[in-house]
Amino acid sequence: MFFFDLSDRGLFEALTVLIVVLASAYTLYLVARRLGRTREGFVIALPLSVAFGLRVLGATAVTQLSFSRDLRGGDELGWLGHAEFVSKLPITGPQSLDYLVSELHSFIFSLNYRLFDIAPPESMLRVEMVLCSVLGLACLSAAVYELAGAKPAIIVAWILALEPANIFFSSLLHKEPLMYLAEGMVAFGGAVLWKRGNLTALIPMIAGCLIAMATRPYAGWFLSAAAGAIILHASLTRQHGLRSLVVTACMVVLIVLFIPVVWNASSDKKLEELQLSQDANAADTSANLSLERVDYSNRGNLIVNLPKRIRDVIFRPYLWQTSNPSQQLGAIGTLVVLACLALLAMAIARNRKEIMNLAGPFVYTAGFMLVAYSLSAGNAGTAYRYRTHLVGLAVCLVVVLLAHRRQEQEGLSRVPKRPGLATISRTRTAT
Repeated sequence: MFFFDLSDRGLFEALTVLIVVLASAYTLYLVARRLGRTREGFVIALPLSVAFGLRVLGATAVTQLSFSRDLRGGDELGWLGHAEFVSKLPITGPQSLDYLVSELHSFIFSLNYRLFDIAPPESMLRVEMVLCSVLGLACLSAAVYELAGAKPAIIVAWILALEPANIFFSSLLHKEPLMYLAEGMVAFGGAVLWKRGNLTALIPMIAGCLIAMATRPYAGWFLSAAAGAIILHASLTRQHGLRSLVVTACMVVLIVLFIPVVWNASSDKKLEELQLSQDANAADTSANLSLERVDYSNRGNLIVNLPKRIRDVIFRPYLWQTSNPSQQLGAIGTLVVLACLALLAMAIARNRKEIMNLAGPFVYTAGFMLVAYSLSAGNAGTAYRYRTHLVGLAVCLVVVLLAHRRQEQEGLSRVPKRPGLATISRTRTAT
């Protein structure tokens, strides 16, 4: 453990990690303070601190395990290799800019390679990824505040801070932390637009979409579609007059322009490429629980077979699939998902007619991202990583719906009961 290594390398790692930890903690403090300044009762500095500390400690603990590399997957080495390669190129050169807009995580790692003459400590890079993930958590909590109030928002902050799968995946040198941040920004901006009609909410939404497209392009397009659906819905139902007309017209134009892109992306040629990827994942015997093959070779088969993959993303790995530490971790996540689904079913049953009105930003974001991740999942290990994003959105959706139901019941209990007919009759007789 580098904290007790007194060599030059050990001191270098300890110092760089300490600096990044302090800078990250201060960043979270500023974010919590900024969000709470205009939101009465929205005090999330403590859950954010706990979330950050648990993830940093968890990353340190996992690193000490002999099977930590297998648990985290081999993709990390590939991204670090890309980062080292980019760091040797001109930062404004075309190849570096290609990574900036297609592998944002690798580009961010490459900045650390440029900063030091030696390879940067992995622990420092993990702290940076933890910061991104916790910032996403803060955005999701703020979105819940907009839709349900302070107490539900703080509850969400604590649940997400302690959620086991998110604690683990937040420190991966991978795409997940940045995608979590992007989804949180879109949900937050969407909630502000939904509740307040403030067009400045488009700023975090656009930023989140750009981060997603630069990190995981196919998912970024789906997240952009979710943002577009939120904006269009809000402009039709939440705004009035000239502003509603202008926003609606702009969104209709963008949707019309977007149709050829969607049509081209679902062409037979593109779907054949998707099918090759699916077949390769299914045939890879070394993969972590390869999923059954599905046929995505044309639009018709895509529509028919997509529900199978949606089922896999939600429920795999199954509870009895625990043959290695990675699958055991996945089984814990499956338990969390099953509990979340039970609460979600209860919340939907109690708010059947008002789901979109109460929590539209979360419904759109979760729905589009579920489809995106279901299209690309080829094995249960990958699906499990994707599922952590959906769990966060589902938790927010559940809390918003249940909080509304509770507030509605409390409101009814405070309304004085009208006197019955018998009481009215006796009063009139006495008079």
